[in-house]
Amino acid sequence: MDLRSATDWLTWGALVLPLASLAWSAWQYVAIQKREEARQRFDNLFRVMEKIGEQGGSIAAKMAAVNELRKYPEYKDLIVRLCNDAAPRVVGENASMLRREFELTAAHFGNGSN
Repeated sequence: MDLRSATDWLTWGALVLPLASLAWSAWQYVAIQKREEARQRFDNLFRVMEKIGEQGGSIAAKMAAVNELRKYPEYKDLIVRLCNDAAPRVVGENASMLRREFELTAAHFGNGSN
């Protein structure tokens, strides 16, 4: 492209500026979507943690919730600490099943050593 006259420059600018604006808008949209997804993942993790910590409830539901923690590798340090700290404190009927799920989930993340 030979940009010798003002008309050439105006034509080039009329093409490039809208495309640059469109690319910037698309980048912003993707960035906003990623932040929203991260927020939703945190909200979901928080609900899973509440299920684990609630008084009463079935051992099976708590085991499923502890297993669900494996889907959140970005929080592995927190999850491993929770599993290591909570496992010895589990008491009651069928406590060994829930304790074992805590241990397996901590092992899934390599006990935080990764």
